[in-house]
Amino acid sequence: MSAELWTEAELRRICDRALRECDGDQAEALVLASTNELTRFANNVIHQNVASREAALQIRVVVGKRVGMVTTNDLGEDGIARAAKGASEVARAVPENPVFGGLGGAQPIPPSPSAFVDATASATPMDRATRVERLLRAARERKLTAAGYLSTGANEVAVANTGGVWGYSPSTLAAIEAVVTGDAGSAWAERSATDVRAIDIDAVTREAVEKCAAAQGPRDLAPGTYEVVLEPYAVADIAQFLGSVLTGQAVEEGRSFVGGKLGQKVTGEITFVDDPFDPASVPMPFDFEGQPSRTVELIAGGVAKAVVYDRQTALRTGGANTGHGLPPNPFASSQPFHLRIEPGTKTRDELIRDVDRGVLVTRFHYTRWVHQLRTIVTGMTRDGTFLIERGEVAHPVKNFRFTQSYHDALAGTLGIGKDLHLFAGGTFSFGARRVPAVRLAQFAFTGATQY
Repeated sequence: MSAELWTEAELRRICDRALRECDGDQAEALVLASTNELTRFANNVIHQNVASREAALQIRVVVGKRVGMVTTNDLGEDGIARAAKGASEVARAVPENPVFGGLGGAQPIPPSPSAFVDATASATPMDRATRVERLLRAARERKLTAAGYLSTGANEVAVANTGGVWGYSPSTLAAIEAVVTGDAGSAWAERSATDVRAIDIDAVTREAVEKCAAAQGPRDLAPGTYEVVLEPYAVADIAQFLGSVLTGQAVEEGRSFVGGKLGQKVTGEITFVDDPFDPASVPMPFDFEGQPSRTVELIAGGVAKAVVYDRQTALRTGGANTGHGLPPNPFASSQPFHLRIEPGTKTRDELIRDVDRGVLVTRFHYTRWVHQLRTIVTGMTRDGTFLIERGEVAHPVKNFRFTQSYHDALAGTLGIGKDLHLFAGGTFSFGARRVPAVRLAQFAFTGATQY
């Protein structure tokens, strides 16, 4: 079975039908559609193949300063009409939003690299099983146990409004996550790509199996502040948290660490860019309001330069819309969709060799905000934490609990890896991050675990 696309023509028909049925001054139709397949494995065997094909239509109707919204996954003629009628009725019943600036008009959408790869969309269960079996065989040979999944699929975004906006973007994504465990230790490996053929299953296997073997029998290490080398998995967590407050809304609400600090140093020598045209990411040249997206340099060499905006926040605050509007929701209006930390010059091994005594962290787990304005996050290390001594990985250590300001940690950036890893989580691929490994001068581990 291969991914069966909804197609641009079908999604255009759905959006046009929705807009015709709306009764208001303005209306918008947004469709998020996906066709995804997944091969899951545990205890060194494949035990499940699943496939799903789904779509959701979100309709907004504007009457004066009132905005009504209804979401449905019934995309038949009657379902679309009911949703449009419901959104129109809601728009007449809700209180006015005095700062609502109306829906955006049509603007030229710049060309961008394609994020759609036929080989990923047409991948079969046998294609996935053949790749996964190489990992499982290696785990069995080392008497270790592997679990995880390999997924392939296609996502489609379509948005239209009564002001002439139309945007359609298809993409594909293949992703593998694998955890390998032994009697007393575990390791993690993960890869994402728009092209399933770009996922190096042998590299995933080596990383997960060899690191798991090295992680057995972790020793105690006292909590404290250590120099660290963070693998890309851990850096992706930092990028996700910081990206969520590098927005106009976060600045407006007083919870962004760059608020009032544009042009000032906020981290060490590290650069964050949001690039919707990055061919190695999951490019999409417009946002979920159908507005053209711009490349935005957020932090350059540690200096805060800009934040991303959606239309409404830009209108309220006097900023320029950068085309980063999320699907309408009550929690966040925008985010960097294609965040990249620019690469450095070091290999992972070179970052480790530069450390006299420190900790190598594979990934963070169960991370949660403590204080957004100060970017303080709490969480744990997981799946491979090691002591580094005199430039070499000495032995595994038990996991830590940490409470640390992420941007303060980046203030001590000592080295940046030259290889970037793509992370594109969730059903839809907005929110992609490409990040390297980094070496930081200090990171505060506040507690130790039993394992």
